[in-house]
Amino acid sequence: MKFLDKKLLYKVFVIYIGTICMMAGPFVVNTIEGKIICIAGLALLTVQTQKTKSYNLSLLNAVGICGYIYSIITQ
Repeated sequence: MKFLDKKLLYKVFVIYIGTICMMAGPFVVNTIEGKIICIAGLALLTVQTQKTKSYNLSLLNAVGICGYIYSIITQ
């Protein structure tokens, strides 16, 4: 895969889709689908935080993902 394709895939999929998921998720967070959307958004944004070496945000995202998974299991 070309470098330009990887860069475009990263920009569109990771940054934009992750951000859209995190913007839309809280409005439906009381449903299982809303929690899954939030998990997906946090997972995608964790890729971005790893690339920028923002490890504190990666840890916060991981804790958030665990919290949403716990919420789904106990629902």
